[in-house]
Amino acid sequence: MVTIRLGSPGRVGLEPAGQQVLLATARLPSGAMSFLGNLERWARSAAGRAVGLFAVIAATYVVGAELAWHHFSSGLAFGYPPSGVDVAALLLIARRRWPIVIAAIAVCEVGVDLQHHLTLAVALGAALANAVEPVTGASFVRWFCSGRQPDLGTRLGLGRFLLGAVVLGPVVGGLIGASVSWASMGGWWPGLVLQWWAGDGIAVLVIGGTVLLWAQRRALVSSRWLELVLVVLLATGLSVVAFRFGELSGLPFLPILAWAALRLRDLGVVLTGAAFAAVANYMTAAGYGEFAHLGLSSPASVAVTQAYIALVVLIGWVLAQEVAGRMSAVQDRDSARLERAMAEARREAAELGAVLADAATVNSVGDQVSAAVRARLGPAHVVISVLAADGCRFESLVGGDAAAQVGVMPAEWAIDSEAPGPRAVRDRTPVYLAGLQAPGAGIGSTAALPLLTEVGALGYLGVWWPGPREVTAVEREYLRSMAETTSRALERARLREAERREHARVEALAELTGLLAAAPTPEAIGEVVADRVRAAAGGADALCLGVISQDGRRLVWTTTAGCAGEVPGRLSDLPMHVPAAATDAARTGRPVIIRTPAEYQQRYPGPDTKAAVAHGSSWLTWPLWVGTAPVGAIGLMWKHPQQFEPGQLALVAAVADLVAQAQVRARVYADEHALAAVLQRAVMPTTVAAIPGLEIGASYRQAGTAQQIGGDWYDAMALPGERAYLAVGDVVGHGLTAAEDMTQLRNAGRTLAIADHQPASILDELARVTDWATSGKFATVATAIIELDASLVTYATAGHPPILIRRAKTGTVETPPPAEGPALCLPSGRGFPQYTQGQTGFGVGDIMLLYTDGLIERRGEDLTEGIARVTQRLRSWQPSAPLGTLCNELIASLGAEPQLDDMCVLAVTRLGPDRAHGEVC
Repeated sequence: MVTIRLGSPGRVGLEPAGQQVLLATARLPSGAMSFLGNLERWARSAAGRAVGLFAVIAATYVVGAELAWHHFSSGLAFGYPPSGVDVAALLLIARRRWPIVIAAIAVCEVGVDLQHHLTLAVALGAALANAVEPVTGASFVRWFCSGRQPDLGTRLGLGRFLLGAVVLGPVVGGLIGASVSWASMGGWWPGLVLQWWAGDGIAVLVIGGTVLLWAQRRALVSSRWLELVLVVLLATGLSVVAFRFGELSGLPFLPILAWAALRLRDLGVVLTGAAFAAVANYMTAAGYGEFAHLGLSSPASVAVTQAYIALVVLIGWVLAQEVAGRMSAVQDRDSARLERAMAEARREAAELGAVLADAATVNSVGDQVSAAVRARLGPAHVVISVLAADGCRFESLVGGDAAAQVGVMPAEWAIDSEAPGPRAVRDRTPVYLAGLQAPGAGIGSTAALPLLTEVGALGYLGVWWPGPREVTAVEREYLRSMAETTSRALERARLREAERREHARVEALAELTGLLAAAPTPEAIGEVVADRVRAAAGGADALCLGVISQDGRRLVWTTTAGCAGEVPGRLSDLPMHVPAAATDAARTGRPVIIRTPAEYQQRYPGPDTKAAVAHGSSWLTWPLWVGTAPVGAIGLMWKHPQQFEPGQLALVAAVADLVAQAQVRARVYADEHALAAVLQRAVMPTTVAAIPGLEIGASYRQAGTAQQIGGDWYDAMALPGERAYLAVGDVVGHGLTAAEDMTQLRNAGRTLAIADHQPASILDELARVTDWATSGKFATVATAIIELDASLVTYATAGHPPILIRRAKTGTVETPPPAEGPALCLPSGRGFPQYTQGQTGFGVGDIMLLYTDGLIERRGEDLTEGIARVTQRLRSWQPSAPLGTLCNELIASLGAEPQLDDMCVLAVTRLGPDRAHGEVC
């Protein structure tokens, strides 16, 4: 931002934000500034452009006319230069602007002739001839070319230009001009016509053709301007030497003309011809060359010279067209051959793509692509590396040629390295290197192509040759097509693998839910999870399950499975204050994710660290919490490195939730006296999980005493694919039965959400859960799934109060289109209800509110009045305030006294990019 600082006469003060700067310049008077502004606006107007065109034509005309007058007495053969400029100008501009050019010709011709002491009548006649000539020539050319400019690069276009501008226009001008000259000074009228036509015709050919070609060959001028200058200088110099010391029959100018035709096309030929014409003009006038000693009369000598100039230029011009045509034919043939080869390369890649369409795994895709590239290009190595889940490192998919990459760049596996593969992925463009210096690895050249899809980069395809190699255009097209084919095949294979993993996880979760629900003791829980959880979590090599002792001082290992149970006595109870992955997770409620042994050693240095990293490569420890109460921890270990994809983490989180609740049920089973308090914490957490991209706030206030467990509940959980699951429910009644029903519905909802069910489908299945797995009368539920990448929320309700959304852009509160159905209850012989769902936008700053009926119910009031109160309060919320605080204030301000029902509120808002890591309030 720049502002002008006042109080500084004669100075202009510039004040950038955050710093004072004074720029010392002289201030122009206001009148001068106004005049300059008006002048600039006038120059851009139609009148200003007309004056500019008039000035340009007039200046060039006067210069050319004066040159012609200066050399008329010497018998120069170059002709009348303004003729070429005038006809070129008329062909380059629109017809509506021709009067400007004609006016410039008339004014300048009369002025120049009067200055050279011709009578006014003669001057006007010459002006008429010189105005009619370019108009006639340009009109004929435009007529021949159907109103367009002539294409001087073709013989037809050149012929039309010669007929109209070089022949017909000068003939008409010659008839008028010769008549004026004959009437004023006498002479042989046919000779005067011939002289006028020859002089103007050669000027149009050499000068007019040059101007038109310069306008049509701007790209050639910009790319080879130095060569153009050199050719013109050489032609000028050699022509001078030939006229001065040699004979025209052996003129060295002709090879220069051939060079111009081959390299610079028709523009070079015409420029060379113009240089030769000027030299011939001056040297003949000076008495040099064969044309000066032909023994002919002056008009005949002029005619011979002009004819020779025209012949040289025309021959060179036609030669340039012939060369261009042959070169174009060769290029077309080569292009067709190249296109056929590229089409064959694309066809080969497409055929492989058809084969890969049924590939079940990414490894099978990699093996087939690697074999195809080796067979066609014969490289030493083929590497397909894919980005790890963290997006910072690469994992080799096929090839086993890590030495090939490490030989060039030890940091090849990092995305920020300067090796060819990471560079290709970062820049989203192929990298070709023909001269690598890696003799130890036997590598001389490489090609790295990014594997791109609509959602981003998957990795890269790397090809390595032992020696220097320039990758041809056909090979590049083949590699590009193979990269596209590989990207699509890998994406499909990944989706198939993810679908199989997700199906297996859903089945495992369903089985675990049923088995854990029937496990009454910690030992029974251990038997359930020992092998099933290891398999469902991605083939973990070890599992440890520990619970916190009754006094809260120790973590007691209740179950070990896999290689964790092979070393007897190694897993002893851990004091809760000792730093370890299990105790940290159990104590803080946050999972401990360790992907590498180096990370493990850095985080937990100690005497037992060496033994731990000797057996494992990745560790995942998840807390067992029920609400805000720590229960224990479950730990998994893999011998091979893991990246822990979102689906894998979501599964472990769900398993941990199920195990934690099973442990709680086991404790309740063992200690009936603590049932109410523990179960309350299990089903109603005081904090919700942090979900990236969202801020979540919740509040719950129970009606009655602490032992009177209510049926209201809420849930918020991150899902794979930048999604989030939200739910608020109300089970009728209070006490143990309501709490058990609430737990079943909450867990079933989470399981269904992880299984990728949509809100309506979740309610359909919860209706069956209510029928088969609950003992209460009925329940109401509102559920929603937020898709962050699409800025959408899909929702459905079952007998529940409507969802409210406050729009950030307008501040208004709206109720989305209804997507409601009956409460979850026993079907009574009429079958299960079918629920519908709705969808609406959910942008940055929007706030969605889910709540139970305890917030809006008051005796003697309609529910719409309570919803209106909530709407008014939601509309007044400050966007910057934490949602948790606002939820607490909402319950405190709208709760009825006395409170006869539980109240539960869940609010969520979409964070902007600067706060996209997720917040919990």
